Amino acid sequence: MKRSKIDRSLSQCGGRSPSEGRLSMNQVRSTTEQRMELATSELKGRIRKIHLEESLTEMACTLCLEQVPVETAIQQIQDKALEKMVPLLDTKILGDPLAMQTCLEVVAEESQRVALKALQRGTELLEEGLAILEEGDLELPIGGYVN
Repeated sequence: MKRSKIDRSLSQCGGRSPSEGRLSMNQVRSTTEQRMELATSELKGRIRKIHLEESLTEMACTLCLEQVPVETAIQQIQDKALEKMVPLLDTKILGDPLAMQTCLEVVAEESQRVALKALQRGTELLEEGLAILEEGDLELPIGGYVN
């Protein structure tokens, strides 16, 4: 390529060399990754802040007492967790498909983790309650229910 054509093509690119173009693409990629990491970090913080596991443990206890099959109980608890987590998504990520996808994956993973933990904790509480009743350390009121 002749020198004049090279100079002309560089002037059309704003005088930037191809390596400068790669640098700016790396900067954009880095900024996108930073935004995505910030969005997922903030989302996880919001999820922790609402103490979802604890709030779903009561639901898990109720489902166990109603003898709902485990798979169905997990699904119902996970659905409730999703219902509470989706509104926690930051609306700023709606314009960034990669950040949105990553945050939705976090919501799916966290809802499953929370559902399993809530069911586990609910089962433990029920087992503790049964152990107390079997030991005879607690007398039931006339109605037969303990709060």
